[in-house]
Amino acid sequence: MSALTAGDRVAYAASFLRNTGQFTGSGPQRRGTFVKVWGSDSQFARVKWDDFEQNAQALAEQWGQDYVDEARENGQLVHIKNIAKVGSARFALNCME
Repeated sequence: MSALTAGDRVAYAASFLRNTGQFTGSGPQRRGTFVKVWGSDSQFARVKWDDFEQNAQALAEQWGQDYVDEARENGQLVHIKNIAKVGSARFALNCME
């Protein structure tokens, strides 16, 4: 995978969606903006998802308002292998890894 850079548009990778059985619903449609790799652990990334505000109340009820505030400011954590740059081969639904 080519390195993501801040500002890249990302979505869940086709392999992640396939492996988790997400063929319909909001998962395949979810888009966001890559912020950065998380700290010194290059396995995780920060992503500001476009639908974050729609989910903020439910996230606050589950994880607390401090989580929502931190995620709103810095983006949510996601494993780097589970996302792909929109339009890349890893993003394509016919991608075989």
